[in-house]
Amino acid sequence: MKVSGASSTSAQLNDLRITGNGSSGGGSYAKIKIMGDSIIHGDVECSHFKCMGTASIEGSLKSGNVSCTGNMKVHQGMHSEDISIMGELEVMGGLNAQTLKVNGEVRVEGSLNVEKVKGQGTLSISGDCQGEEIIIRGSVDIGNMLNGEVIEIKLYGPSRAREIGGGKITINKAMMIPLIGKYAPGANGALQADSIEGDEIRLENTKAAVVRGRNVYIGAGCEIGLVEYKNEYKQDNGAEVGQYNRI
Repeated sequence: MKVSGASSTSAQLNDLRITGNGSSGGGSYAKIKIMGDSIIHGDVECSHFKCMGTASIEGSLKSGNVSCTGNMKVHQGMHSEDISIMGELEVMGGLNAQTLKVNGEVRVEGSLNVEKVKGQGTLSISGDCQGEEIIIRGSVDIGNMLNGEVIEIKLYGPSRAREIGGGKITINKAMMIPLIGKYAPGANGALQADSIEGDEIRLENTKAAVVRGRNVYIGAGCEIGLVEYKNEYKQDNGAEVGQYNRI
């Protein structure tokens, strides 16, 4: 195990490097680099956080950029500008960011507030998920509201959200299941929601009690109780809709 601190004259803060199995206290740093298995005790603030291995932060994390290849857990909330995950990220207490790129799994106990989410894998949020642009190839599990100006979900596994709201909402079933994470050929790609409301809505393999929109397309594999639309409504022969009304 090696833990070192190197001076950073530009920011007047030390860099923190952990190699192998080690631990360190929290605090303010210029850059943090972890190669191996590490535990950081307390709150951390830095301009760059890079993890190649496993990192557990037993406090909060505030960082300009976060890059993780492996597994990372933050126990008391996370704030960042740009986050890139190849592996798994778990955050307790909410996650706030400008951009979030995912190739793997992100779990948040709390709410996710982000300008842009893009990636493939699993997005699991116990509270609200809000962003300008949310594009996921995989599955989502949203405990409360999924809200975004643009929402695109290509379903590679079972998904759910209590409510979905946005400007343009597109939910499609993937043609093939990639061998990433826990997904395998034959996985059931479908989404369940209580209500879906937006301007432009295109749905496949979606079960919802109510769908409301300006222009609505209900595609194959959908089971919808009620559709309310303003301008245009189209329905695939492979969809089941209990009732549709123009409002």
